[in-house]
Amino acid sequence: MNLSKNTSSSTQGARCISTITVVDSLAEITRYQDRELLERSLAITLSELFPTEIFRLFRIAMSEHRIRAALAAYAHDGVIVSELNQKQYQLSESLLSAVAKAIESRSVIEQPEQRNGVIHIIYPLYDKHEDVYGVLLQLTQEPNFNSQRLTYGLLRIYSNYLALLEDSRRDRLTNLLNRQTLDTEITKRIIAYTQLDETAQAKRRNADKVCAWLAIVDADHFKHINDNWGHLYGDEVLILLARLLEKIFRQEDMIFRYGGEEFVVLFQAPDRETAFNVCERARQTIEQHAFPAVGSVTVSIGTTAIGTQEGVSMVIDEADKALYYAKEHGRNRVCFFTDLVEQGLIAAKEAFSSGGVDFF
Repeated sequence: MNLSKNTSSSTQGARCISTITVVDSLAEITRYQDRELLERSLAITLSELFPTEIFRLFRIAMSEHRIRAALAAYAHDGVIVSELNQKQYQLSESLLSAVAKAIESRSVIEQPEQRNGVIHIIYPLYDKHEDVYGVLLQLTQEPNFNSQRLTYGLLRIYSNYLALLEDSRRDRLTNLLNRQTLDTEITKRIIAYTQLDETAQAKRRNADKVCAWLAIVDADHFKHINDNWGHLYGDEVLILLARLLEKIFRQEDMIFRYGGEEFVVLFQAPDRETAFNVCERARQTIEQHAFPAVGSVTVSIGTTAIGTQEGVSMVIDEADKALYYAKEHGRNRVCFFTDLVEQGLIAAKEAFSSGGVDFF
């Protein structure tokens, strides 16, 4: 990646940053294993090194050749800025255009802001597959090449460390997220729900309160596949299922291999109808796909809303009950926990254990 050299840059007024300070910064950045905490740590560290400047870290997703940017961290003078207005969460069209240019050229570029006389320095971030995953925006009065070099170096270390963390979170067969990371992600969504403004919730319909959903996707008759075609073909089915789920769900949704032939999806939907349509589309797409040698494979899906549950185990238990009902009543179908409870088909507080029974 190329660094921009602006002829107006000078070393006048630039802070002399000691080696010890840099080492301490590296230690701080690599202190965490949670991605969100890591992003916040990076932004804070950079703003401590350059206290007069503002840093915004965005996650980048490419959607139909369009760039979508979501603010991950905002820091100034060594602290995270949390009270933001909507404009600070978004990038202007001119900045989005500059971000696209930086990504395409794989270069650090400078974008002047004529109105305020400041400059945005844009650092695109790439993963180990050379795909863009984020961008750092540094807002400064006077660009300095040495400061850019240090920032770029820290970003490279951050990207390498993030890649190591991602590898540790991945299932070796399917390359999906593994089960060890699921509890943390569910907990985040429970907390986010409880932190919703109560007044705002009161003004909305109950069904609209929930926007996070958990679906357990289980391959039907998978033991039959292993017994008749062998485990190599069984593994191939699991890999193809993983790829199909990645295509069906959005980039911001999270897909896990939960164990054996089970997958878990954490996704966003504004209401139950939309969530059902998402799950039903997944079921139909898999049913219509031709798997090599095996032919047709179907899945059963149990889904629940993430919201008022007391913990992770309750969320998973609700989805598991819905899945169990789907397996018991014909397979190749989508069942929602709340629907089954409202219809009296299962008890809301029923203590349930499959007793080790396999549904193949």
